[in-house]
Amino acid sequence: MQMVKKAILFFIVILFSLAVFAPKRELYYLLEKQLMQLDIIIDNEKIESGLFTLKLKHPEFYIKGIKMAEIEEISLFTLFFYSSITAKGIETDASLRKWIPVEIAVVSAHYQLFTPESIIVNAIGSFGAAKGYFLPAENLLHLDLTEEEPIKELKPMLKKGEKGWYYEASF
Repeated sequence: MQMVKKAILFFIVILFSLAVFAPKRELYYLLEKQLMQLDIIIDNEKIESGLFTLKLKHPEFYIKGIKMAEIEEISLFTLFFYSSITAKGIETDASLRKWIPVEIAVVSAHYQLFTPESIIVNAIGSFGAAKGYFLPAENLLHLDLTEEEPIKELKPMLKKGEKGWYYEASF
């Protein structure tokens, strides 16, 4: 029994060491390279590494050469069973303000190994709050708005359901 305890402890120490000493910047550059293949570019970011986190300060997002947004901070947190990404202070480009809310205070996405079929998504902004999920296997995003009456810019993209207004899109 002692041998089993030592083996489990050794395994936990190895996993913890991998999480702490993982090359977070290099993993980010790999992600950036993959996004470039989809014509998504993250530019002008300042990178800060933490014990379990990687923060991007003031990045700008471009999709197919069109500036989409400026973001105050993006924080990536990962362990082996849980990962999250949080973007704070998102300001969309002036040319997109017809379709996207002007300011989004916080967007967060959480992934757990125990529920691999979905990613939980939460957002707070000038539109109120939204909670939902993303199903990677089906490329489906579903967001339920908590406000009873959405802002007029978003209303054409929303649908009315039993629980209120929601947004649903397939990619």
